[in-house]
Amino acid sequence: MSARNGFLIAATLGLLSVGCASQSTRPTAEISRARTLIEQAEKAGAQRYAAVELDQARNKLQEADSANREGKSDLARERANEAAADAELAQARVSSGEAKQAAHEVQKGTDTLERETTREAEATPPAPQK
Repeated sequence: MSARNGFLIAATLGLLSVGCASQSTRPTAEISRARTLIEQAEKAGAQRYAAVELDQARNKLQEADSANREGKSDLARERANEAAADAELAQARVSSGEAKQAAHEVQKGTDTLERETTREAEATPPAPQK
């Protein structure tokens, strides 16, 4: 075998290994994670408490899908991670919004009890003195 043939074989193997490596580094896991987090945020009620963050997550996921189709794995991975972060933020806002709503309901109940207690105390005649 000549040196030239050896070089061609080595070059071919190198190109094949690069091709295989780029396939294995596709950002499918990151895209799947982002998609799952967005679905979870939607189910949790993010449209009500975090519509902006949810829309940002959706848009970045679309960008990730597009970049992935174009073979831009690094960009796709970056956008998928950003989409996941936006979806997680949306879920956090949902939890915060629900907690605020619950606190508001508790405060309303406390206010009602205080008014009732005050009204009953004013309506009760004083006890007779001995």
